[in-house]
Amino acid sequence: MWAALASNYQSAWPVIWASRFVESYQHETQLYEKRVSEGHQPTLPLTSLPFLFGVGTFYLVFTLALHRYMKQRSGPFVCKPFKSILLVYNAICVVLAGYVVWGIGYVLLTTPRKFVCNALVHADSDGEKFHAGFMAHVFWVFYAQKFWEFLDTWFFLMRKSFRQVTFLHVFHHCSICVVVGLILPFEFNGDMYLPILLNALVHVLMYSHYLVSALGLSTPWKPYLTSMQLLQFVLIAVQSSLSLSHGDSCGSPYFAKVLMVAYMGSMLLLFGNFFFHAYILKKPSASFGGGVVKKMEPLQVTKTHSGRITLDSSGAGVVELPSQFSGGELTYQVTPIGRPMPNLHIADEQQTEQQCTFKLAGGVPDKAVSWTVTMVLTLLGEKPKPSPTCCASNVDAQDPSCCLSPHSQNTSRIGTPRSGSVNTAGKKTR
Repeated sequence: MWAALASNYQSAWPVIWASRFVESYQHETQLYEKRVSEGHQPTLPLTSLPFLFGVGTFYLVFTLALHRYMKQRSGPFVCKPFKSILLVYNAICVVLAGYVVWGIGYVLLTTPRKFVCNALVHADSDGEKFHAGFMAHVFWVFYAQKFWEFLDTWFFLMRKSFRQVTFLHVFHHCSICVVVGLILPFEFNGDMYLPILLNALVHVLMYSHYLVSALGLSTPWKPYLTSMQLLQFVLIAVQSSLSLSHGDSCGSPYFAKVLMVAYMGSMLLLFGNFFFHAYILKKPSASFGGGVVKKMEPLQVTKTHSGRITLDSSGAGVVELPSQFSGGELTYQVTPIGRPMPNLHIADEQQTEQQCTFKLAGGVPDKAVSWTVTMVLTLLGEKPKPSPTCCASNVDAQDPSCCLSPHSQNTSRIGTPRSGSVNTAGKKTR
């Protein structure tokens, strides 16, 4: 009998949860109408159900239509000021997200607030009214920015960067507007401060990185953006789960807490899948990743070692490198001294944990050669693809010696001799 009851309960709990979800939303709608009639409800435009689902549908239909159109075009849209447009777009994203971070930070510093179970404030005192209304305003700015970020998708498509517009990208941009818009009229200054603050902070760092990168500079937080996004989802899910465990009297309405837990679960699943494939398996082309988490450049360490060697009677020599030069990607630069050596090349290289050497050959006997070896060790992310050599071309593929000849005009890694010297570079991935 108990087994049958347990089985019936397990089969019925999704219905019970769905029923509670609907009842909670209806109850909050009644409280919303009461606040409106009493003048306690802040103005939050563009949050009605018809608008939310209408704008979500428009985003999906327009994105699909633009995707089809750009697939048929032979090339991307050509627009001279496009880089300037992207700079302005990213700058606006930084300013809007920064304003949200500042606004919530100001309220947190001036009023007491807990991690969870913060009640919705619409009291009569002037101070409370100000903070309640100001927080609602900041929340709405965050919500409005999500529509502005639709341009992310459309910019990618206009540039024919289809790999960025993945399921994760489209799902995130479309769903975040609906989720925030559903909750905002009923939770505009309570526990929602944490999800909005964390997401806005991540967006400040993310869009400022894109802005700075477009100017040719680098940012120290670039390698940690994906980890920060995953961390924010975990913290938001923890807050909503704790609020659920404390019952309906704690924090956000029941439907909002369930919605946040479910949405954060989907984000953790999708972003976690991307993180695993891109940074653990090191497959950044994984289909779940591009677009929301922009493709991250690899985190690398570079070391350089130089020296000089006198070739033996056969025009060869062996150079031994420090042991820390094993395990990375090596680039060689070799310069003959005293007279040209057109056949000088890297004949062999050995990399083990105990020994790292390379062999020079094709030089002039008993002459000196200076060399510089640069090692690039990739610590995180995808190793850069090697540049094509002259042997990769159809013209030179039939002549293997082209890879050893400093006179080849088709290689990007072998220099043309000038003033009696030659630079010979070779690259090996381990």
